[in-house]
Amino acid sequence: MLWRDPETGRQTSLTYDDEREAIVAKKLIEAAGGYVAEANRIAEAIKKPGPTVAQAVAEHIELLTAVGSDTRAHYRQQMTAHIIPTLGIFPVAALSYRQVAGWVADLSKKGLAPKTIANVHGLFSASMATAVRLGYRPDNPCAGVLLPKSQSTSDDMTVLTRDEFMLLLSKVSPYYQPLVLTLVTTGLRWGEATALTAGDVDLVSRPATIRVTKAWKRDENRRWYVGPPKTKRARRTVSLPDDLVDVLFPVVAGKAMDELLFTNTVGAQLQSSRFWTTTWTPALEAARNPRRPDGSPDLDAPRLSKRPRVHDLRHTHASWMIAAGTDLFVLQRRLGHESITTTTETYAHLLPDQQRAAADAASRALAGLTLGTSRTPRVR
Repeated sequence: MLWRDPETGRQTSLTYDDEREAIVAKKLIEAAGGYVAEANRIAEAIKKPGPTVAQAVAEHIELLTAVGSDTRAHYRQQMTAHIIPTLGIFPVAALSYRQVAGWVADLSKKGLAPKTIANVHGLFSASMATAVRLGYRPDNPCAGVLLPKSQSTSDDMTVLTRDEFMLLLSKVSPYYQPLVLTLVTTGLRWGEATALTAGDVDLVSRPATIRVTKAWKRDENRRWYVGPPKTKRARRTVSLPDDLVDVLFPVVAGKAMDELLFTNTVGAQLQSSRFWTTTWTPALEAARNPRRPDGSPDLDAPRLSKRPRVHDLRHTHASWMIAAGTDLFVLQRRLGHESITTTTETYAHLLPDQQRAAADAASRALAGLTLGTSRTPRVR
């Protein structure tokens, strides 16, 4: 195998007895830019016994103890689609920072969203951390690799005012309005709310409550089942406002304790994709483009300018709680976040007191200054 070192221009060669090792070394050295020092390290690493990247990532996924079958299946899909095609055949011991950085750059060139790249890199980095623990290599080659940032100028979070929400709610089918009200007044995730049973609701206690102990999941074959919620913190009891209690009483009435609280119109599991297509999207369209009974545009009617997702009802709930002065630690427990860091990073920008304090601090810093002009000392 011959190539030229980009620094010295000298022709360099390596010889392998095993054709497969030579092919792998060639790809790694090309990815490393052909530098002799890197090539020598790769040459030595390839001769060491140990698993390939594909084997190491698969082993990491199998060793996970705190994930469900749906998450495990999702990780396998990520591995198959985004890790194995580029890095799968390489020995774990031969990987370097340069190869991982090049792989991330290739994912970006292929058009993957920054969030998707971050998720895949997170899986790969965790796999390499496991490889370190198992003695396959001394360090994690993912450490320090910079990930692409989103170029979007819009916020992914859409928060509704009360008037905006009521306008949207008025366009939702009456059958599903109790579910939509529950989502916005409790902050429950979709999978949690639609897995609730009548026995999870206590409408006679003060305050009335909902116990969140389960959520819809998918198994490795993508079949739905009811399992534990997202994290340990997601097991929680959420208090209900009186107005929601009045709405839920007729929903609970007549249901057995183990019956689903919210279902589709034939009493079966309510799936998010179906709800989005048949209920949420038509309601959004009606709220954004109101029409008269004859079908013509109603230019005088209030209209919704935003385009929220169903999940934005959870963000809307959080924003309403913060505006009402709810402590972030209380909000963390209510939303079922595993860490207070998640809560603060997601919603800190909505804290009115902190925003006001920052503005006051800036005002004090500018006190006595005249912007856009210079002051000349007065001569007496």
